[in-house]
Amino acid sequence: IQDIICSVNLQHNCINSKCVDMHQQHVLQERIQTTRTKPVVDHQPTPHFFLNTYSIHNCDHIRLVIPEALRESPLRVTNPAEVRNLAVQQMKDKKAAK
Repeated sequence: IQDIICSVNLQHNCINSKCVDMHQQHVLQERIQTTRTKPVVDHQPTPHFFLNTYSIHNCDHIRLVIPEALRESPLRVTNPAEVRNLAVQQMKDKKAAK
């Protein structure tokens, strides 16, 4: 355990893995199954994951072990204000639809 420098959180890549199917799962309340359900994504097996090295405190350690070719992010947001505004509008629309 003393050789462990840090841990990482990998996120499943649903878009490239084509995770489009959903199923309903019962909601637990205090470890007891309720009659309420929620939609859950059926994830497809994949070796592809996201690792956000820009938002974690140990990014310097992680970047040292990532090949240089993988350090470039293809997901560049050139208009963050527009993206935020769109996200806010989508949340408002979703809330209004309830």
